[in-house]
Amino acid sequence: MFKEGNLMTYELVYRSSKGNNNYWSVNERFTRKETGHFQWSSAIEINQIFPQLKAKYPTLFAKKKTERFYYLDVKSSKLIKLSPDQEEIKAALTPDGIPQDNYTCPLKITDSKYYAIAIDAPDGRYYFNTSKGVFLKTVNDEVRRWREFDKAAATANTIRVNKKIWNKYPDWNPLSNYVINLKTGAIVWPNKELNSFFPASFESNYGTTNSAFLLMMLEQLDTQLQEHFSSINQQPMNTIEDPIEIPQIDFERYNAKETFIALSYIVRVIAQKPLIDKALKCYDKELLQDYLHTIELADLSRFNANEFTNQLQQTRLKRRKIKNLALFLNIIAENMNVEKILKQLWQEPSLRNCYHYRHPETGQRMLDIMNVKSGEGRAGENY
Repeated sequence: MFKEGNLMTYELVYRSSKGNNNYWSVNERFTRKETGHFQWSSAIEINQIFPQLKAKYPTLFAKKKTERFYYLDVKSSKLIKLSPDQEEIKAALTPDGIPQDNYTCPLKITDSKYYAIAIDAPDGRYYFNTSKGVFLKTVNDEVRRWREFDKAAATANTIRVNKKIWNKYPDWNPLSNYVINLKTGAIVWPNKELNSFFPASFESNYGTTNSAFLLMMLEQLDTQLQEHFSSINQQPMNTIEDPIEIPQIDFERYNAKETFIALSYIVRVIAQKPLIDKALKCYDKELLQDYLHTIELADLSRFNANEFTNQLQQTRLKRRKIKNLALFLNIIAENMNVEKILKQLWQEPSLRNCYHYRHPETGQRMLDIMNVKSGEGRAGENY
């Protein structure tokens, strides 16, 4: 149906939301590689063929919005938005839109979600429920329905290799599920080309569920690996659909050395906890009793109340500092195993300034590269 040639100067491009270009390739899949793109002789041809591509490869086009497709003028490197006829797309996606004879829709549909996944069993047709991963005999609100044909087809294709689902139905052929238009009764997926992949005798000779999985997975892998094994797959790419963004860290403020200094401070304060607890006990008992007994036994007519109050206030303020520190240390000690932390840090090999090569021959080669003579220092020192 398609040809590749040097005279063709237009390519089909899908631009992601992040601005990455995905090209339709000669292997009939999308690629970000700079080579192996499928080319057409005119932009009109791309517009005309686009609905057929979308119908033929529902899985590849399922999550791609039509408004993000462009055609590339290879000569000028200019991207122009694709403008396929929406009626043509609709017609291509519903090739069997004419109601079948004597067919009645089994469900009253008011939301335009006409597409469902079904399978024929010996006792009749069953419909798929995605939330439970089961097939239902009766068409009701539990049957999953789609408004978009391509999404229904993509799900049906995924189901075919879901072993968890088919373990519930060991006597059924996983490759015999299909997408049906509930309004018309027409089976709209898979198309004839996909069916022709399997020999006519496949279903009659079908023996085990595992065989079906092997064939289906082989078909999908074949398309995927054709490009992977191709000679054009030689160079790494500097574009990706969802690029990794390395978080920026202020190492002037946050670093391992400063973290250890903070940990050291915590450890040293916790080491003072017995003394702090003892001091708090003195303020709460002995010192408080001294002040209380002074009031009890003193001659109040000769008592300097202002000086007494000032001394009591200063004592209570000192006690509050100790009390606050004790509260923090109690909570930290209850929730933080300092001894375990110190032990793990001590035993962590990555924190020792030495690396030992696992493989002696590789280690020797690396030492030779670093011009380290035998017997000078330890292997991999400072690594």
